[in-house]
Amino acid sequence: MVFNPVEVRPGRSGRRGPPLAAWAFGIAAAVGGDPAFALDDDTPQTTTAAAETATDGRITPYAADFFTEFRPVTALDMIYRIPGFQFDGGTSARGMAGTAGNVLIDGERPPTRSDTLYSILARIPASQVLRIELVRGGAGGIDMQGKAVVANVIRKPDAGVSGAVSVGTNLVNTGDLQPNLYLQVQQQRGGRSLEGSLQLYHGPGAQNGYRIRTAPDGTVLLRALSTGDYLFDQAEATGVYEGPLAGGRLRANGLVSYNGSDYAFTDLLVIPFGREDSVSRDEQWKGEMALRWTRSLPRGATLELVSSQQLIHATSDGRYDTPDFTSQSLSGEDKGESIVNGSVKFAALNTPIGAWTFETGSEAALNWVESDTAYRFNDSPLLLPGDDTRVEELRSESFITGVWAARPNLSLETTLRYEASRITATGSAGEGETTLSFLKPRLNLGWTPKPGHQWNFKAERNAEQLSFGAFQASASFSTGVFGRGNPDIRPAQAWLAQARYEHVYDKRGAFTAELTHEWIDDVLGAVIVTEIPPGETDPVTFTITRNVGDATRDTLKLTNRLPLDRFGWTGGMFNASATWRRSQTRDPITFEDRRLSNEQPFLWSLSLSRNLTAQRVSWTLGASSGGDARSYGARTLSAYRSDPMVYGSFTYQPDDRLSLSGDLTVGQPSESRFRLFDGARGSSPVTYDEVNFSQGQIQASVSLRRSF
Repeated sequence: MVFNPVEVRPGRSGRRGPPLAAWAFGIAAAVGGDPAFALDDDTPQTTTAAAETATDGRITPYAADFFTEFRPVTALDMIYRIPGFQFDGGTSARGMAGTAGNVLIDGERPPTRSDTLYSILARIPASQVLRIELVRGGAGGIDMQGKAVVANVIRKPDAGVSGAVSVGTNLVNTGDLQPNLYLQVQQQRGGRSLEGSLQLYHGPGAQNGYRIRTAPDGTVLLRALSTGDYLFDQAEATGVYEGPLAGGRLRANGLVSYNGSDYAFTDLLVIPFGREDSVSRDEQWKGEMALRWTRSLPRGATLELVSSQQLIHATSDGRYDTPDFTSQSLSGEDKGESIVNGSVKFAALNTPIGAWTFETGSEAALNWVESDTAYRFNDSPLLLPGDDTRVEELRSESFITGVWAARPNLSLETTLRYEASRITATGSAGEGETTLSFLKPRLNLGWTPKPGHQWNFKAERNAEQLSFGAFQASASFSTGVFGRGNPDIRPAQAWLAQARYEHVYDKRGAFTAELTHEWIDDVLGAVIVTEIPPGETDPVTFTITRNVGDATRDTLKLTNRLPLDRFGWTGGMFNASATWRRSQTRDPITFEDRRLSNEQPFLWSLSLSRNLTAQRVSWTLGASSGGDARSYGARTLSAYRSDPMVYGSFTYQPDDRLSLSGDLTVGQPSESRFRLFDGARGSSPVTYDEVNFSQGQIQASVSLRRSF
């Protein structure tokens, strides 16, 4: 894993928090709480060239020379250096509506689904970036999509031909080498651009630990030493063309990727004597094509049309053998997504009470997945409800957005979205059809009382997307817990209220505080049903996903980026981040209040970095929280815990085209606990408790990149 020298990396929650002295020092300096550290100027210090481009008080421009001292290689490196900005790559939900990240390229969002925003920014050479604009409140007619801040990467219109070759390898403490290769080339000339990239990853690995299973009276039922080996192969090729077409501008993205993995795990049993073997082979092929066409319309309006087609084919073959039984599962899955999206942005309308901009549009998406799984138990077929399933979802979302710039430092974004969908499921779990519709309003108020201080208040309603996995069968032969598909469920919906404060100071420093409260309806959870499977005569107990109630969640996130120049450490930076999360819901099995499954109550991250301009070296030392999460099943209760992770990185650039990077990651041991009940969790006797311990890994990586 490669760590950016200035990136604060959130980790899993742990038991220990950041040093209080460090937090007090960082936050006091950020908010000016200590007169000894009072700041002379709160205004972001962009260069003169950048300041000349500022025509709107809601836009903070950073010219290319603002980043020169950091020697960025790509646009992604530059994004990480923007004060107060936290990169958001977007979500992977079905459709494009509401999934966008918070970075634009030349004022537009890339149309692709699989080619991530992270990868796109990493392919743009820093030499091709003219400036980056930090946009608030929908300035310049930009659709914020509910984001408080958006970064707009403006490229040079005629940057010529450039590219890069990167080779590297990861070395794990097990002695395994994991090489990788990355190639990219792009040409931007005459209003047209063409780019392509190829990424290859390969590597073996190993994992070791132990496993102990005990009865309720403390008797050891199983004790085993665990060893595992795996091998993965990944390849991805992308191509992008952008240029004029039919009076507008076309961007075409194409992507093909392959992921394959082989896994073999063995438990050498001490109690009782014997062994358990688990082997699996997984493969996935993915292809995608996306188009975006934009054109100016009369009266200053702009038309944007987007289409995307994605196809995925995946197979999985697994076998689990123990002294008591043998089992096998063989599955194949095909799925696809077709999207058509259109929107119109209207020119700003100036009124006596401020300027108004409007945008309206609609999206239609067809998603489908067809899965077929064959189970065998002791060499006999095992049929489960949902082992052969086809699910289709036809969804649409229409919206209208209005942005009111009441004053240069005050803006209000209002959006009304309407989502409608029809989900049909057929297969061995039965047939079902669900029609859903949701009205999703949003208000987003941005206020800058004085330079360097930004307040943002947001209220909106969202609807989650149903996981197609809830329609499919599942089987755990080791525990005897079998799940059936449910074609009659609704997605959870949430009302969200959020307040965010940002203070940019000392040229590169920033402090942010964000408080969010959510009211969630139709929470999904696992319950128990008893029925007779196809071809059987005896009833069997299944777990099934259903809508089980409501929940609330509160989240407080604090981040601080403290430059250390004023304390005599030129080029130094201290980063800190902490997130507190509290949730509550009614358990559908025990009817007691608890937090949501897999909710981590506290996460933190600390890092110290320094950029040595004269030596052309930058380095980082950091740590992030471990894990502390629980998962509540119908017949199971599980918990995961790990200690904090420590990492370090360095980059040396002897010239503007060559860079050498190295990273060291020290992963800590982890422990997972699992409790199985004879029936419903909490009201049935405990069958056994099991502890799985996994050793932490130390991983070093080195990479050499040559740009041209």
